[in-house]
Amino acid sequence: MTTNRNRFAITLVCLGMALGAEGVRAQADNLIEPHWRITHTVTAPWAPAAPSSNVAPPWVGHALTFQTNAVRGPGVLTCGHAVIEPTHYPAEGLFQGSLPAPAATAAQALGIMLLPLAGVRLTCDTGVFEFHRVDAETLLLGLDNQVLTLSRAPGALAEANSPEGRVQRLLEAHFKGDMGFTPASTKSKQDWLSMRLKQRLALYFAKPVSADEVPVINGDPFTDSQEYPTRFAINEASVSGSSADVPVRFADAYRNRNVTYRLVRERGAWRLDDLLYEQGETLQGLLK
Repeated sequence: MTTNRNRFAITLVCLGMALGAEGVRAQADNLIEPHWRITHTVTAPWAPAAPSSNVAPPWVGHALTFQTNAVRGPGVLTCGHAVIEPTHYPAEGLFQGSLPAPAATAAQALGIMLLPLAGVRLTCDTGVFEFHRVDAETLLLGLDNQVLTLSRAPGALAEANSPEGRVQRLLEAHFKGDMGFTPASTKSKQDWLSMRLKQRLALYFAKPVSADEVPVINGDPFTDSQEYPTRFAINEASVSGSSADVPVRFADAYRNRNVTYRLVRERGAWRLDDLLYEQGETLQGLLK
């Protein structure tokens, strides 16, 4: 993708299951919802191999707001004199035609399954930005050599210290860092974990492991996956006293999975104490 100081090629693609015809028409009527949050970023499939050209701007956690005639966000994502019109693209037209061939395969790697995608084109005084929609909660944004993910799910718009807001920031850190289940990766999340969970994790990693045995936890327990998902959406919490259950949906181009994040109020903040999986298992149970 080529850019210059006055024109930046940006494409936003909603993640998740594709909208039906009625959903597409409803989204076109509303054009685009106002409030979004940048949640994580990956290197774009069109990026050159040189690492120095693939560094993402530190925009995770920043808001993007669409106003009547303007957009407010970090860096080049702030612009005025905004005009929005509907679009509809096959895989080859996504990201202004920047996906490598076969474009449908490259789109799937980014979590896009059903094509073509309806969307909108934003023209404003910093450039032309195209938004390709597949659901109402999550967007992909192609900016130079990066693909940024944005969300408007309840967790993305929640207060930082709410149960949803705490899980949002935990997962933003998780997707930004090492998603492998290792002592180092769990240590980096210490501030979001309860004392009980930290103790259980320490005991689990202290157990001797045979190279001939498959570990009890074989994959990423935070996303319930071995192949990491491309996006997450945090829904409204169910709070009872000092406990809260926060439903989280993880997805890619092939499947959705749901994990309930169970929090406790501890040392003045909501902290993760357990994870409940669709099969009925829990993280605490697997750690025993």
